[in-house]
Parts: sequence; C-alpha cells; structure tokens
Amino acid sequence: MSEDRRIRKTKTSIKSSLIDLLKTKPINQISVTELTSKADISRKTFYLHYNSIFEAKEDIDNDLIQRLKRLISTIISDAHKIEEKNILLFFKQVDASIREHKQLVDYFMMNSRQSSLYSKVKHLLKESVLEIVNSDSSDAVYNNYLAEFIVNGILSTYIEWNNRKRDISDEELNSLLTRLCASVVEMIK
Repeated sequence: MSEDRRIRKTKTSIKSSLIDLLKTKPINQISVTELTSKADISRKTFYLHYNSIFEAKEDIDNDLIQRLKRLISTIISDAHKIEEKNILLFFKQVDASIREHKQLVDYFMMNSRQSSLYSKVKHLLKESVLEIVNSDSSDAVYNNYLAEFIVNGILSTYIEWNNRKRDISDEELNSLLTRLCASVVEMIK
C-alpha cells in the first residue's frame, strides 16, 4: 500500500531539510527543533513519522540504496554481455540519476568512506559486478578481487570528481569510466 501524498510530502521535506543541515554539521549536533524549524513542521509532526533524527537519516540512506538497486537491476537485465556499449549505457544512466536526484547524490558524496551508507553502496555495487563478472568467468577468487578493484575505482572516481567541483563534463567522466572499466573487463575474457 502506498503512502498518502501528504505523508510523502512531509517526509520529503524532513529528509531534504536534514540533508541541508548535514552539509554544515554532523548529525549528532542537529536537534529535532532545528530540523523541524527548517522543514517548517511541528515537533509533533516529525515524531509522527520518525522516532529520531537517526531514523530519518536511515530513511534517506535507504532511499539512495533503493534507487541504486533499481538502476542496477535495469542495467543487469538489459546487459547480458559485458561490452563497452553496455558499460557506457550504465554510466549514462548513473549520470541521469545523478542529475535527477542531485541532493541525494550530494549527500552520498559528502559521507566519508567509513560511513555505513558508503559501505552499503559499495556492497551493493560489488554484488552486482560479481553477478556480471561471474557469468563470464568461473574463478571466484579472481572475480572477487576484480569486483573490488572496479567498485573502489568507480566510487573513488565519482567522489574525486565531486570534490573537484565536477571539473570535467559528465560526458568526459562517463567516457573515462567506460574506458577504464572496459580495460579491466578485458582481463577476464
């Protein structure tokens, strides 16, 4: 059963406000009063939806993971073979998702590599890469290292790009990541 439109709107306001506040201070320094003021809701309304600020943050994290899962499942079902054109398609779809969900992506990029969100994203990506790589090669140990290398490279490149104020175009980044991933994938063929 889907949520009522008003509930979705309120939760969106809370999460958006929390992301804005997280850009300036750690979560343990954000009060419910500060968050509700920014979201223009009452404390009572906040507590109707969340038990704590940490629970609201977990909801934000889950939103990002669910969006990534949908994106990956689309790519994996469409790409039966690992080819450069399928890799490029993946990065173009990631790029479209980055533009569509800019605030959520910025939130992810500002999280440290030690955060639980980063770990969840990395795990999801690694499992997805392993699913694709294992279909082309049966060497599980080798494939694990290959997936680890690919995922860390992709995530680090996106974070570096974001930290450098996106100093190259989306197209250039897509092309660079495609060439790098295609070169690594050639190793398993």
